[in-house]
Parts: sequence; C-alpha cells; structure tokens
Amino acid sequence: MRNEVKYFANFQHMAARDARPRDEGDTMPVAFTEQQFGLLPSVGDYVSIQNAETGASFSGKVQSRLFSYIQPQGNSDAHCLINIVVADTDDDWGLLIKE
Repeated sequence: MRNEVKYFANFQHMAARDARPRDEGDTMPVAFTEQQFGLLPSVGDYVSIQNAETGASFSGKVQSRLFSYIQPQGNSDAHCLINIVVADTDDDWGLLIKE
C-alpha cells in the first residue's frame, strides 16, 4: 500500500539587516496532502503576512524555498516540510496592486 505525502509550509522573515532568516515558528501554518490543493508562493512573488493575535507579521519578496522530504520508518506517511524565506524589499507596494 502506498502512503501519501503530507505537506507542511512555514514562512520565515529575512530582515534587510540580517544575514539569516529569523525563526518565527509557525507564522502562517499551511498543511495539505497530495489529494488537496496547496497554493504556495514562488521565488520572486510578493507576500504579506498579517497576524492579528499571535505570530509575526511581515511582508516582502520570496527569496528562497527549501523542500525537505522525510520518510519515517514503518508504515507511516511521508512528510514534505517547505520553508519559504520572505526577504524585505524596497519595492513600492503601491505599484503592485490597486486596492
């Protein structure tokens, strides 16, 4: 029997002055399986994360995406952990969309 892959995405903020992204934890939890649709931003896409209560809020441009595939021992589902780094940008957000 073939197990399915469960996908989990995490966003990290890379401030302009930082050499590495910040570990904010689960800023905007995203989880889906092979049978579900999961829309993730690509490198170069703009992202705005606004957390009303908990977690970090930030915006910027996707700098990188790292896909880590893990197959646990036994008959359990495989996991794909997707880390998306969002870097600060000086781009004018007012030119991206008219609200």
